[in-house]
Amino acid sequence: MDKLKSRVLFICALFIGLIANAQRVEVGLLLGASNYLGDLSNETVLMKETHFAASVFGRYNFSPKFAMSGFFGYARVSGDDKNFAGEKRNYVLNKVAVQDFEFNKYRNLNFYSDVYEFSAHAEYNLLPNNLTSYTSRPFLPYVFMGIGIFNFNPKSTYGNKVVELQPLATEGQGSTTYNEIKKYPLTAVCLPVGFGFRQKIGDDFFLGFEAGVRFTSTNYLDDVGGVYGSGSVIYGATGKSGLLMSDKSWELNPNADPNSTNPLATESFMFHEGDKRSDRTLNKHDMYFMAGVTLSYTIRFRGQGCPQF
Repeated sequence: MDKLKSRVLFICALFIGLIANAQRVEVGLLLGASNYLGDLSNETVLMKETHFAASVFGRYNFSPKFAMSGFFGYARVSGDDKNFAGEKRNYVLNKVAVQDFEFNKYRNLNFYSDVYEFSAHAEYNLLPNNLTSYTSRPFLPYVFMGIGIFNFNPKSTYGNKVVELQPLATEGQGSTTYNEIKKYPLTAVCLPVGFGFRQKIGDDFFLGFEAGVRFTSTNYLDDVGGVYGSGSVIYGATGKSGLLMSDKSWELNPNADPNSTNPLATESFMFHEGDKRSDRTLNKHDMYFMAGVTLSYTIRFRGQGCPQF
């Protein structure tokens, strides 16, 4: 009987430990929106370029103040020079200074990309989280920062077709002439930083809001990051599609014929080798944002209590 008591008490102690740890674990989802800051957003955030975003996450509460979460998210980002076509600026075009040049209008580039992110976030609660009670209703504002990786693939349209831009080497990346400029990878590092809050709405559920910016290690989230390459080099490396997607000023020329066997013969391009394709003046790397409503569930053991002796 003593052995049975010992075993039962050991099992109860083990369950109690599991329950205590389970109170520290949350799983949840985020539904919201995404946007980006880069070359084709003109370094501003436009509401019209906002898209759907979602994620699933798991959180482990180490203490009332500190937690760690794992985050797997999806977002879409996009940008279009047509949003800024009327703006004028000073620009050096083919080594000649031009005042009041409608750079965005003639650059005429656009993109969109689906982003898949996996990251780990360290969280700090500004108010303590009561980990010992299910009946309390804490309001928990928090801040977070972390590190992660994300995959992206910028695309644009050519006629009625959607084309992937990275394989086209639109700035001459990887060609024999520009072999020092490598094609940018489609997986990069991100540093999420942000804030949020959540309110307990039941014994097991939190409802909240979270917003964060992702600082990235790439300037090519939008496929734009350097200067225009030689049209003949790009045409020789990736063909007509590469040339026409590298400099879309030809779309503004009524005499341009994109179906020409050799589009170079149309002389319909505004820009020349060495002209700036990226006109960034602030942060040289692109950023994207995710924000939304969160709903999380606190995992706990719902079994029966230990028998009395």
